[in-house]
Parts: sequence; C-alpha cells; structure tokens
Amino acid sequence: MRKIFLTTLLSFPLFLFSQGENNHWYFGDKAAVNFANPASPVVLTNSGMNAQSKPVGSVSDSNGKLLFYTDGQSVWNREHQLMGGTILNGGSPYGIQLAILKHPGNPDLYYIFNPVPYMYSNGAITPGISNYSIIDISAGAIGTDGMPLGDFLPNNISIPFTGIDERSFSALNVGVVQHADKKSFWVMIPCKDKMYSYLVNTQGIVNYPVVSDMPFPYIYYDYNGGASSYMKVSPILKNSNFSNLVYVCYWGGGVPDWTKGKVMSFDNATGKITPQYLLELENDLLHSSSAEFSKDGSIMYLAGNAWTNVYGIDMTALSNPVPHYLLPLNTSNPSLEATDIQRNKYGDIYLSYRYNPNYLSKIQNPDIYNAASLDINNLYLEGRTTKEVLPQLNQLYDKDSNQCLQDITLNSQELNNQYTYQASNTIKTEIAYSIDPGKDITMKAGKSIMLLPNTIIKGRYFATIEDCPSTLRSLERKSNNQNIRLNLDLRTKKQVATGKISVYPNPVSDILHIGTSSEIKNISLVDMSGKMINVKTDGNKINVQNLSAGSYIITVETKEGKTSSKFIKK
Repeated sequence: MRKIFLTTLLSFPLFLFSQGENNHWYFGDKAAVNFANPASPVVLTNSGMNAQSKPVGSVSDSNGKLLFYTDGQSVWNREHQLMGGTILNGGSPYGIQLAILKHPGNPDLYYIFNPVPYMYSNGAITPGISNYSIIDISAGAIGTDGMPLGDFLPNNISIPFTGIDERSFSALNVGVVQHADKKSFWVMIPCKDKMYSYLVNTQGIVNYPVVSDMPFPYIYYDYNGGASSYMKVSPILKNSNFSNLVYVCYWGGGVPDWTKGKVMSFDNATGKITPQYLLELENDLLHSSSAEFSKDGSIMYLAGNAWTNVYGIDMTALSNPVPHYLLPLNTSNPSLEATDIQRNKYGDIYLSYRYNPNYLSKIQNPDIYNAASLDINNLYLEGRTTKEVLPQLNQLYDKDSNQCLQDITLNSQELNNQYTYQASNTIKTEIAYSIDPGKDITMKAGKSIMLLPNTIIKGRYFATIEDCPSTLRSLERKSNNQNIRLNLDLRTKKQVATGKISVYPNPVSDILHIGTSSEIKNISLVDMSGKMINVKTDGNKINVQNLSAGSYIITVETKEGKTSSKFIKK
C-alpha cells in the first residue's frame, strides 16, 4: 500500500542514504564539502590540497567515510596526510579531469585515472603521458581509528595508458561508465578524433583500448600548443540504440572551429561512440564550455567560460529546432566565467565561477525542463576557493539506472529555496526538519512519505506518491533505428557577425600578437592563480619576455565584449 503518513513514530538518528562513496568533494584551494545530508551540505575546512588548475577527485567508503583525495599529482589520506608517492603530472589547461574507480574485483584497491596533456620541464614542452595509479586502502600507516590510512600499491604508480600501436598519448579528459554487463566499467578518454575506451573488470584493467571515431576533424590538434578540451558523460539511459550521451568540445591548439561542441551516443556494450545520435552545438565565439546532465539524462546544462549564463537543453528532442532556454539567475554580472559544472550524488548540480571563487553556485530545480534557475552564491566555502575544476562522481554498480535514491531521511533545516526530493521507496523527516517561509519543497516517493514529530512546515510544501521517472522516454520510443542529427546555435547575431580574436604564437617566447579586426579597448593579463600581471603593450602586441614560464590568461576587450584566451610562456 502506498501512502503519505503524518505520524508520531519514534525517530532514528542515522542518515539513510546510499552512495556514501560520493559524500565528499575536495577541490580548489583547500575547499571541501560533505554531501551526507541533501538538505544541508556541510562545508569542510580540513583540506590539505591547493589544486590550482589541476584535476581533482575524492572518494569515501560505502558508509560515507572519507578515504582519500587527489589533485592528479599528490594523494592525501583521510587524515589529510600525503601518501608516499607522486603521480606523473604535466600541464594543466582548462577542462582537465581525472577519475577514481574502485577495483571491481578487490574492494581494497582504487584506480586513479590521470590524463596528461603535456609535460613541462626546464623550459621544454613534451607530449604528455596519460596514466593510471592504484591506491591500496588496506596499506599504509595506522590512523587514529586503528585502521590503515592507505598508500600507493607498489609498482603501480603512473602506469602509462597504451593507445593506438601501444604508444603512450596526450589527453585532457576522462570519464567512467558502467559496462552493460553491470559488473565491469569503461574508462573513456577522448583523444583528437578518437575515443579510447578501456575495460576494467574483476581481473583489473585491460590496458589496450577499444577505439572508435568521433566526428571531429582534429588530427592536427596539438596538446602542446595551449589546447584544451572538456568531456561529460550522461547517466545510463533507457534507450534501445545506445546507453549514454557524451558531450565533448575542443578549443585552442589549432582547432579551426573550436566554438563547436558535440553530443554523441555511446554503447556501453561495445565501448564505442555510435552514429545513432549527434547534436552539434555552436556557442560563444572563441570560448570553451562545460556541461552536465540532469540525473535522468533528459536535460543538459551548458555553461561557457566567458559567461555567467547557463543554458538548459532538452535532450529528448528528436528534430530541429532543439528546445532550449536561458536559466534565470540572481546576479547582474554577465561575465563571471563558469569553469566547471558537476552533478552530485543526489542530482543537485553545482558550478564553479572564476570571478566568484568563494562560493559554489547551484542550479535550483534541475530535473524539470524550463523550470530551473541559477543561485550564484549558494554555498559559501568559508574562505576557501573553487579554483577551476570540480570532482567527478565516482561510478558505482548501478542495478537500476534511473539514478533514484531508495530512501531519504531529512533531519535539519531545509537550505534549498526550491527543491524536489525523489525516492523509489520512502522519504522521512525527523528531529528538527523545517521549511521556512518563502521556500518551495516537493517530496515524491514510490511507497511512503512520513513527517515525524518536530517537523515544521512554514513554506510551500507538496507531497505525492510517484514512481521514479523513466529516462529519455521520447528517445526510447524511437524504434526505427534512424540516426538522429540535430544542431543548435546559441550565438547571438552580434556574436555571429563578430570576427574571432586569436593570440599567437602559442607557446610564446617574447612577443604575443593579438589577431582581431576590432579596435582593442583594453588588455588584461592574469596568471593561473588569478594574480594580475603588468605587461607592456604596443597596439596588438604584448611583450611577455620577462614573464616566468607557465600558463597565463589574457582578456581582450573590444566594442563587442571581452574575450579570454590561454597561452603558454616558454
């Protein structure tokens, strides 16, 4: 029987959430958040990591206890001490990602997958060596709780991935998806016009890729030349023709059409990109973008690194024009510059902004198309900063791909202004759960919703018994196996008419040139920590000879607006 209960049952003090492995995010300059309670994430101030422009990842055990976190070079244990090893690491362009995966056959072992775009040493730039390392949480020194703190597995640090012809290769991005057999995983690494997929099963990793083509004509794409890219993989979808959607975009490094991102279909039975679905996206000229999918994959949110704006795109569309909208937001600053966008264990979606680094921004109500909004200052990080990259979700065995939690228990003040909780089984409030005036909270559960004593509701509240939604129902109904080809141009007419702004050479030794047909009003330069750098300019030329070697961001302002680009000083 399925009911909503208003009851006086005794309360239980424990949280009842699954996916404890994704409780913790460690990122940025000593920033960290605990997501054990969906109503009130807790900002932590115990991180030992300053991940400036580096990939980040963190993992907990099934009960939500922190195991370790990493910036792709060093690894910190749960007591925030460095483990005794260093991962091979190199350049850190925009969009760089890493992934952590629990070994399917050994619960004590965890993989860290670490793409490396290029190596930089003694003024020389060489191709990167993408690699993986293994952490053994049953090893290492004994912690204060009497249990091992974890350490690198001997002889398993920075093992190179083998690409085509068993050669090492440069890359920037990595994603992990569950295999169709629900026992194994695919590690996905885009490299120019190819997708490399590595099988990880109960025996370990098969270090030779399944290779599939992607519709990018970037065979001359140069990771050594300031190139960047981004990838995001959707949850598993209920679709007979493919299992996931994959968003990929490239920019810099000789890419001729770097305003274009693509959403492609992926088959987790074969590990290959497939021709069944392709959405080509055109966005703001000369700028990169990051993306995230809603928890059922029906909506993709797209943010650009020159914007504050975020677009919501209806991924159930089968023909052009593709429905999309701009999310309402609570700021008047149009250029906060989104650097990453990431879904957490509950389906909440957060963003990091370059010029709002003390906060995590949040998409409110992300699971309903054309109903979401953007809260810029959602979660204050207690003086810590986001920097650029947020940690990806750690992939788990997922027997039910609808991503719906089984049970939810709420026991503190509701922090969300507008939110929908959804569970396949039960939702329960207890102890001191309260909804303040002005808040709008919905609860949906498959079997029961119980409001126990001391639950206080002063705002708008709606509860209903409802099963978890199916995923991408519109796509699922397409059974004739016709390939879907879509396109979406998000540029304004002014942006289309505006010529590109380019910086060259890249890398540069002395004089950096700015290529534009527009009059330059202002030029600013910052290093990768955000520190403003004073340089001598002469029209469209900048003397960077005295700069220290490394990566920098140049922002050029014309009458059409501001354009930011990254370059490398040799």
